[in-house]
Amino acid sequence: MALTLFPLSFIALFAWSTAGSATGNTSDPIRAAIWLWLGGHLVPFKLSLASGFSSGALSYLPIGAAIFPWLALRSGFRRASEFLLNPRGARSFIVIWYTAIATIAAILSQSENIKPNLLLAPIYVAAIALSATINFTSPMFERFKFLGYSFLSLIGLATLLVAISMVLHFQIVKSLAIVIQPGIMGGILFTILQLLYLPNLALAALSYLFGTGFTLGLGTQISPTNIDLNSLPAIPLLGSLPTAEHPLLLISLLIPALMILGNQIAIFHRYQEFAVRQREVFKTILPLFIFLALISLFAGGTLLTQDMDPVGISWWNLLAVFAVIQSATLIIGLYIPKLIKLIKARKSEI
Repeated sequence: MALTLFPLSFIALFAWSTAGSATGNTSDPIRAAIWLWLGGHLVPFKLSLASGFSSGALSYLPIGAAIFPWLALRSGFRRASEFLLNPRGARSFIVIWYTAIATIAAILSQSENIKPNLLLAPIYVAAIALSATINFTSPMFERFKFLGYSFLSLIGLATLLVAISMVLHFQIVKSLAIVIQPGIMGGILFTILQLLYLPNLALAALSYLFGTGFTLGLGTQISPTNIDLNSLPAIPLLGSLPTAEHPLLLISLLIPALMILGNQIAIFHRYQEFAVRQREVFKTILPLFIFLALISLFAGGTLLTQDMDPVGISWWNLLAVFAVIQSATLIIGLYIPKLIKLIKARKSEI
């Protein structure tokens, strides 16, 4: 916890001391550091904005920020396991106490205008803490390697495409950067924040390539076959958004199809019985479905105001694509051949 909270406290204190405020007090940077720390665990916030504006929320948080507490927890778990010589005990100790501390921090850091979600805070923090203590090299995860590495490769490809799009739309990116004028220190922090949002944008890019698209506020939709965008927030990273429809990009659906097909062929090559093949396919694909739903849930949400709700992708977007493809490959590769065999067997009996 200290590995992430102390640096955030320094950043918050530095920002507070340089910003200046007639009504601020020394508790403000402490609260801000806790909010940043909770935000790094993807805990959403309820906001009471200035008078004249409706209440808002901040649930569209940078997935990339979660890597810092995750790595800190993983390092702490390894040390605790070596000290206690009991990985299960170390896992229970870290998850329970870390979640308890985060919950207390969320309660104490509430202000009149900014309130962490007290219901989701312990759930999200516990989930991150638990995932950081899992041994992903164990034989139990062996069957998930192909799909896991394939999906990570897709994320890398999507990130590369975002970078290419930024280069192609450099003038738009430049114009958005000029509008902000954050200054030197603000520019550095703003750039870091955008980098932390890259996983969100990569997932949105995947959803875009696969046809389900994503949103950037109320009444918007961005997909290869439809672009309905009211206005563009002054965020340079958003300069990479497409400016025209590209229906030919739907050919990208071949990528998840090949990914699912490759996994199914490997299973069919290893096992011969119908029931075993079916069971193994479900065992390998269900964890991917759960992961897609969870990561997509974090990759979408509200960005401060109701006008910027929803932003990103829906929790079901990527899940629906992979589920449809998996269903099709199972029907074509497993159920139809089985049905044909049954029909032939009945005819031979007659």
